[in-house]
Amino acid sequence: MTELKIGTRIDIIFDNEINKSNAHYMKASVYDYADDMITVSQTSPALNRNFLNRRIMVSFLARVERRVLRFGFSARLIDLITNYEIASTNRVEALVLKQLDEPGQVDFRMHFRVSPPASSAVNLFYQEERVNLVDISIGGAKFAYPKTYAIRPADKMKFKLIIGAAIFDVNARVCNVVMPDAYAVNKNIQYVSVKFEHDNRQTEAALGRAIIEIERLLLSEGKI
Repeated sequence: MTELKIGTRIDIIFDNEINKSNAHYMKASVYDYADDMITVSQTSPALNRNFLNRRIMVSFLARVERRVLRFGFSARLIDLITNYEIASTNRVEALVLKQLDEPGQVDFRMHFRVSPPASSAVNLFYQEERVNLVDISIGGAKFAYPKTYAIRPADKMKFKLIIGAAIFDVNARVCNVVMPDAYAVNKNIQYVSVKFEHDNRQTEAALGRAIIEIERLLLSEGKI
């Protein structure tokens, strides 16, 4: 049975958000794994003690007979350590998870986000201009865009999603807009998160396959 290893990158999602388009996927790394107790880095975005005892799904990528597959299992968030020692002079926040079942292969249709590399075949166009993708999933995307364009939450947007030679029309609704703060390197860029609003199995299947290929590439390059 495929198991976690120290250093493995994982995705965490709350049980009640699985397969929902507005799900929040949090990333972390495994610090320690003994029996059914797993210590991981603080997630991004961070979780606090208000989330203790919540059931979660943990997923990770693993190689199985020359294939890269995603596995997952149920767990419970049972503790938050504020001064976990990862080195003699380095203490950090860490989360403690209790594994509740054995890992099994996870359906790729769950909305995992990936950050496409520059060479990726996945591109998103708005008003005939390619946007700078930060990440993308079957359920939506986040991208950087000049702040001179007024984009507000709940706005509707129409995109061209290009995957290799295939072109798909995708409608979306803006979920969040983050303007640059005083410490931003580029103060002319806003970050826009959108939720795709489509019921097209062909689009979903093509994007799902592309996301898996990106995950495999990033894994092979040691970037996830």
